[in-house]
Amino acid sequence: MTMKSIFIFLLLFGTNFLYAGEVNSWDCNKFDGAKIISGDGEFLGVLGPRWMTDSIFNDSSSYASTWSQNSIFNTSSDYGNSYSSLSVFNDGASNPPMIIGSYGLVGYLSIGPSWDSDRYSPYDIKYTCDWD
Repeated sequence: MTMKSIFIFLLLFGTNFLYAGEVNSWDCNKFDGAKIISGDGEFLGVLGPRWMTDSIFNDSSSYASTWSQNSIFNTSSDYGNSYSSLSVFNDGASNPPMIIGSYGLVGYLSIGPSWDSDRYSPYDIKYTCDWD
């Protein structure tokens, strides 16, 4: 393949990979209030502004804590470590938490892999939607 062919290929097909799973501000309404359900059925809180009681971004919520077993931010839990198949922070997780909105499955809460457009990072959601 020549450099010109590679450039054309990337131009035509590569953009899907560059922006997979990206959170845009107009997507915030589909995440607002969505439930986070682990791959093994546990409720892990909701997505939304920090003032929401069960928000994973509410510092007073057990779902945002570093000690709760049902928090994605507890690095000792199955949902927050870097090696569990159920974890948000394992980019190769086979069964990351689901994001369930009012119309059903929105996607998965996961840091990767970057080519999977159904996976959304909690950090991207938090900062794009200004929920910090």
